[in-house]
Amino acid sequence: MIKEEKFITEIKELWQKWFDARKEWDTQAREDIDFYLGNHFTAEESDTLAERNQSNMPMDRLYSAIEQFKAIVTSKPPKFSAVAREDSDNKLAQVWRVILEYIWDISDGDETFKQVIHDYAVTGLGYFYTYIDQESDYGRGDIKFTYVDPFRVVVDPN
Repeated sequence: MIKEEKFITEIKELWQKWFDARKEWDTQAREDIDFYLGNHFTAEESDTLAERNQSNMPMDRLYSAIEQFKAIVTSKPPKFSAVAREDSDNKLAQVWRVILEYIWDISDGDETFKQVIHDYAVTGLGYFYTYIDQESDYGRGDIKFTYVDPFRVVVDPN
């Protein structure tokens, strides 16, 4: 049997501690997704309503409200700005602004941002993930970003 390094054991324990600290959020977020998708009643609640001769048809106003929120927030792409610290940095600040706009364009920023806003509105968390795409630009590489499913990210509970 291979002996496990001490730091690996510490990392596993820390990950488990952080994962356990977010279990309540995880459960609530999954319930929120169900509610967003129109599953407003549990089986027990549906049975109770049926016994009382009432419909369990949800009045879904949340879906349209979230879609409207996404449309308002993402109606225009962001405007990037970089401010020079001194007069000699004006051209460099302009270069950074152009680079940020380029990264937004090649990463399909509008659609990625919509998904992050959707995750935030439904579960309460939305994440961007920045990475280097080695194969982009004919093998020269590019910096890009995408979104990450909030259930795949475990962060420090503090």
